[in-house]
Amino acid sequence: MREERKAQSLMDCLDKVKDPRGRRGRRYRLSALLAILILAALNGQTSLRGMWIWAREHSQILLQSPALWDVIRIPALDTFWRLLRSLDVESLLKAVNEWLVAWSGVERISLDEKVLRGSKREGEAALMVLSALGQRVGMVLEQVEVKGGDKTEAALALLERVPLEGKMVTIDAGLMQRPVIEAVVEKGGPTWGC
Repeated sequence: MREERKAQSLMDCLDKVKDPRGRRGRRYRLSALLAILILAALNGQTSLRGMWIWAREHSQILLQSPALWDVIRIPALDTFWRLLRSLDVESLLKAVNEWLVAWSGVERISLDEKVLRGSKREGEAALMVLSALGQRVGMVLEQVEVKGGDKTEAALALLERVPLEGKMVTIDAGLMQRPVIEAVVEKGGPTWGC
């Protein structure tokens, strides 16, 4: 099963994202549109307009890729905007994380909590998030908000989203609770406290 995961390409994983468009509005394959946006983001573009301009400037190279052969030209900016407006973000994150974990061979995942600086608003507590960090790739694989200060519940929700089989899992001391450790062991990941 581990080898099967490694064989998946980004396009294979993006093909699993649920397409929010109606059948009549599907001129371009969803995975191709998402791949174009991801490539633009990896090349430093941080806005949708910037991603679109980057894609148009690099269209000659992009459209030579066998994965994008059904895209005859880079779609209009409005096409991307309408797609992203209705896209299931959770489905996209799950697909990209699945690919990232399979591709990178992440061997160690760290669970850690952070209070986001500058997130405190008048009358509200600062935003706390729980993250699963892939040590090899140095990226956040998944992240959930800690609601009501219940870190254990947030950790269990986070663990549901992250594949752990065969991975070393390090857990912040504040998260070393029996249900969290049991969830890691159930999913096939050995744990270490830190």
